[in-house]
Amino acid sequence: MPILIKFESFEKIKRLFKNLSTGMKNVASETGRQLTNKAEQLAKDRVRSPSRKPGKGSGAYFQSIHSSFKGGRVSFTGSLESDSPIAEIIEFGSRPHIIRPKNNKFLFWPGAKYPVKEVKHPGTPAFRVLGDAAEEASIQTDEIFEKALKKQFGDNR
Repeated sequence: MPILIKFESFEKIKRLFKNLSTGMKNVASETGRQLTNKAEQLAKDRVRSPSRKPGKGSGAYFQSIHSSFKGGRVSFTGSLESDSPIAEIIEFGSRPHIIRPKNNKFLFWPGAKYPVKEVKHPGTPAFRVLGDAAEEASIQTDEIFEKALKKQFGDNR
């Protein structure tokens, strides 16, 4: 005697998995977007802070910090960047170097005793503003992911 088992709910299961897959893509994308925004906020907070180096306030370097997020069907990319001329020095530092004036002139600044032909700059330490902000934001991945998950699927505890 043959046994016949009918699964009429396969379509429901198929739909459930499709919705789950789409929902998880949304959660992952939203997590990436939030992490990118958080990294920008942390970088700007650091630059604005009077108690932390490099202490650039809210000037040109601060204004040059921005993030972007590009989401696709399968993957996404977030970036944190600065197009300031001093961004590379602030991020990676500089080696000791000699500063000479242009056009055979002299160097002078407020507080200097007299004009000089050259200055031996000791170099600049790396402040890693953008790198540290990205790392600090990534520590919050679990928390941000959980919030996005609850937003997408609700809190079913």
